[in-house]
Amino acid sequence: MQFLSLSIGLLYFGIHAATADNSTILSPTIDTFINNLLTEWKTPGGVGVAVVRMSAEGRWLVETKGYGVAKADGTSVTPDTIFSLGSNSKLFDILATGLLISNQSLSPQISWTTKMTSMLPDWKLMDPVASSESTIIDLMSHRTGLPRHDESYFVKNETLRALVRRLRYLKPSAGFRETFQYNNMMYAVLSYLPTTLLPHKPPFERYVTDNIIDPLGLNSTTYSFAAANGTGRMADGFFRLGTSPTDSAFDAGTLKVPYILNGETFFGPGGVLSTAVDAARWLQMLILNGQHPTTNATIIPSSVIQMVATGVTVSDGNADAPELSPLVYGGGQVQSSYRGHVMIEHGGDVPGFHSQITRFPADGVGIAVLTNDDYGVLMKEVIKFRIIDEIFGPDPVDWDSRYKAAIQAIYAAPPSTPAPPNASLPLPFAAMQGAYRNRGYGRDIMLCAPATPAQHCRTVLADLNNTFPTALATADLLWAWDRLDLSYVTLTHFDGAVFNLTSWVVAPTGNASAPLFTYGPTGGSVVVEFAVQKGKVAGFGISGGFWGAGDSVGEPKGITVEARSEVWFDALGV
Repeated sequence: MQFLSLSIGLLYFGIHAATADNSTILSPTIDTFINNLLTEWKTPGGVGVAVVRMSAEGRWLVETKGYGVAKADGTSVTPDTIFSLGSNSKLFDILATGLLISNQSLSPQISWTTKMTSMLPDWKLMDPVASSESTIIDLMSHRTGLPRHDESYFVKNETLRALVRRLRYLKPSAGFRETFQYNNMMYAVLSYLPTTLLPHKPPFERYVTDNIIDPLGLNSTTYSFAAANGTGRMADGFFRLGTSPTDSAFDAGTLKVPYILNGETFFGPGGVLSTAVDAARWLQMLILNGQHPTTNATIIPSSVIQMVATGVTVSDGNADAPELSPLVYGGGQVQSSYRGHVMIEHGGDVPGFHSQITRFPADGVGIAVLTNDDYGVLMKEVIKFRIIDEIFGPDPVDWDSRYKAAIQAIYAAPPSTPAPPNASLPLPFAAMQGAYRNRGYGRDIMLCAPATPAQHCRTVLADLNNTFPTALATADLLWAWDRLDLSYVTLTHFDGAVFNLTSWVVAPTGNASAPLFTYGPTGGSVVVEFAVQKGKVAGFGISGGFWGAGDSVGEPKGITVEARSEVWFDALGV
């Protein structure tokens, strides 16, 4: 059945590829559209764009261009500017897994349905069914029952083995294979397989470089920020700060250059750095079902390309617009349709960088849009759809207006509920400070009360005050955290045992002109609730979407604080 499906797909591809003409897609019309978009969205950054098509004569038409600003010093984007691909790295990860599956010399051999317990001795999840039954397919299609738990994942200087060993302590939010829940950690686990299964124990990034990046000739693609930055072509990722709730979301205030997430636990889910030029060749290989576009050598077996593009879970059962279909997720790939054309793609989003890599395999068409502006999360979609409409010919849809409205809604100030004037407190703040533990979240945290700090809090308070002078004004409790995307957490009392949570970020950028990225405060709906038993704190729970389960999963229910929390921390030395 799989061979028949592949044959039909190739025939369909041939019919539609013959309709492509030799006209330029990145024409002055598209140039004007993109440049006007950058102006109207008031972007401090730019975009790299790649378009590939199979011509009527059977040859490739490849176009790459850069628009806007690459660096804080005003350097322009070119087709060779390096961007972070974010979660478009997941396809590199699962294709590397596919190479292991295709490796006839691997003993014992593995398959897409091989259980994780047979490959990773340290593998274990809190849900015993998910723990024993999870396969490669379950991890790649985000159906283990475990939500994102990103703050558990973004631990500084952690090894893959340590991450795998902590998974057993993380609370699931759904039953095994019950629903789609995007999870970066599962792709970190998959990236551990080459090191675990191969006799020479290669690091994941070396395995991908040797078997995919170098054979395909992706000469600017790397997992190393130091290597990318050393070329002088690494873009700065821009992050907009200081927008006023009363102003347009496009009236950005202070601009910051964010950090690059790096390290072995991040390589698989989001560590690839690349260019529009390399993205073009990557798209050609995918459209050719794994073949090198000039040598015809097999880089990835076609069965692997087909497998990861085949939908396993429904990631969005409702079409977001009349032109779109519902979405199904395979492995690092989402399949849907746009205006009657089968579309396979994935997005990538990290601080300051966003990417969208899209292909229409039956039409022999691929588009990549790489951005270095935090508004690029939607701006890349506007550019992508405008180029698609240019290729296929229908009247362009006004995605610009749709996504501008979406940006305004995203950045509008959320409604807030003021604390009651007679708010009660079960214990003095000083009685709540001390050590707390959740084994799934790594090192113990030390909670501090700024008004009456314990001895261990003095350095933390001084550092926080030096970086964020306003943070202590509303902080009743706080802790410092060794997360890549979260440096401090402050808690402001609301009522009873409930506190509102605010986060603050300090991170190195690797950029000499802006060495530190600082961001905060950010809050939202996340709350902390303490459990007090017999006049003492037993622990606290975090809820309000902190675990990243998504809209399809409701909040935990229960009589106790621990039962209804998403993440629970036991009190150790309070």
